[in-house]
Amino acid sequence: MSQVETIKAAIPLNASASQYAVRNAWEKFVSTGELNHKRLRPVIADSWLRCHELGIDPLGSRARSVISKEEIEAKLHTENFGISGVNVFNRMSNTVEDTGHALVLADHTGCILYSVFHKHIQDHLERVNFRPGGEWHTDAVGPNGIGTTLSVGKPEVVMGTEHYCQGWKPWVCYGAPIHNPSDHSVLGVVDITGPANKICVEAMALAISIAHSIESDLSVLQLTKREKLRQAYRNLQLKWPNDASISVDEYGFVIDMNSHADTLLNTPSCMLNQSIHLYLPNLTYYINACTTNGVEMECEVELDKTLMNSARFRFTPIIENGERLGCFIMILGGGEIHHDLNSLRSNEDELIKKTLVQTSGNISKAARILNIDRATIYRRRKNW
Repeated sequence: MSQVETIKAAIPLNASASQYAVRNAWEKFVSTGELNHKRLRPVIADSWLRCHELGIDPLGSRARSVISKEEIEAKLHTENFGISGVNVFNRMSNTVEDTGHALVLADHTGCILYSVFHKHIQDHLERVNFRPGGEWHTDAVGPNGIGTTLSVGKPEVVMGTEHYCQGWKPWVCYGAPIHNPSDHSVLGVVDITGPANKICVEAMALAISIAHSIESDLSVLQLTKREKLRQAYRNLQLKWPNDASISVDEYGFVIDMNSHADTLLNTPSCMLNQSIHLYLPNLTYYINACTTNGVEMECEVELDKTLMNSARFRFTPIIENGERLGCFIMILGGGEIHHDLNSLRSNEDELIKKTLVQTSGNISKAARILNIDRATIYRRRKNW
């Protein structure tokens, strides 16, 4: 069953009668605390119970604002998600122009970043703060097209009386998640909202289509940015050729690293194109701060599963023509550590060579004498 078919199955044939039954269930629940699960879809019943636990006001009529206009502008013009979202929304704005619906873009926290309204419903939706800056996560305002889609991680519709807060019951919301092409994590939501008495499956199909368009635009944008980032990293390496360094994009994915960093951190080669959080989680906070604020940072960081218990790192934002590409990470003093490691390895190689001479080239016997495995000797000998 396709995503649209799944949503269609969730919308009853007699929507008006169903909405009446849901409204009765809501009135009884908010007054007595008793919930008639038979009247509700499971996703809605679970969300109402969560709202009751959190103490969300069922008579709520306005969402709060959690982000300033300046912060929104920065996200829309410097972050991949915002840039791609605006690109696609501007192309699709005429699609909802005469439909009586609103088209909004929200990030992974449920905060609205961008919107395109039909003029006849704009004032009504802005009264409940369904506009840029408004927070629409389910833990703040109950079930809705943005928050519920984020919670379940798939396309979802919330119809009229299914909303927990009275202020949004006049509306029906169709939400579709936007995934990061790199790791398929959910970056945000496309939501189409219209009057609750005009429920239509086509709006859900449109929301999914727009979300896919943003994902495609993101793929192109990320590829272009990564190529710029690789070139910028190569240029920076020329300044510090003997220092261990790593390059990550704005999402924390490792784009490039030199052999010094690979040796010092004892990281697997598969770390490339993977999230650095999987291997060096203690760096994540500093990388995010560096790329978000565009400020160079230097600090001592504790490390696990490396040749060092801790190291001093310098995090430098990589910015080109005002575009934030990622972060250049350098291990300060790593050159000296790398030199020591090379000296140690050279001494080990000499010991292996002498042992092989003593055993007339018998690798198994040499491995037993040195208390190492045969594969190590084979690998070292191949490097010679």
